[in-house]
Amino acid sequence: MPFIPLPLVIVAGGKSSRMGSDKALLPFGEFKTLTQFQLHRLKPYFSSIHVSSKSKEKFDFDASFIEDSSKYSEHSPLVALLSILEFFKTPVCVLSVDTPFVTPEIFEKLYENFEENDDAIIATSPCSSHQLCAIYAPSISETIRTQLSKNEHKIRLVLDQSRTKQIVFEKDEPFLNLNHPHEYEKAQELL
Repeated sequence: MPFIPLPLVIVAGGKSSRMGSDKALLPFGEFKTLTQFQLHRLKPYFSSIHVSSKSKEKFDFDASFIEDSSKYSEHSPLVALLSILEFFKTPVCVLSVDTPFVTPEIFEKLYENFEENDDAIIATSPCSSHQLCAIYAPSISETIRTQLSKNEHKIRLVLDQSRTKQIVFEKDEPFLNLNHPHEYEKAQELL
């Protein structure tokens, strides 16, 4: 059984505009919410597990929550990432709440390839790169602050300016992302 000696943060603060309702709060499997499904499923494999969100008020369960820095009003994965890195000040694993099939083994492979000078190490598969299935180091924080000061919120631009390593995975299936209702329905069938 893999064990990754880093914290894992489930990023659950997005707007979910394509889904039409908050993905983080959708029921999933035997769980009341997708967030709880992810917490339960991944907890044994990391040193600690947390949830990142704009505000913890939307959740009606107990967990370790990391709220976005109040310095920024935008809903943005970069704001979430900066808030996470400022909270831990150590390398941290991050995973988007809407990727329920990413396995601990994927993070184990990222961790095995993560080196001291890396700012970020991200998973890629034939369809895409997965910036929210990654390990980020605090060394990337300054680049994030610079981008946010320009009101630029694309993680890809930060990664392009950083010491970023990409680890290639051969299959797209584990990275199935629940953006639209039909993807959510498909994921329910795959459980």
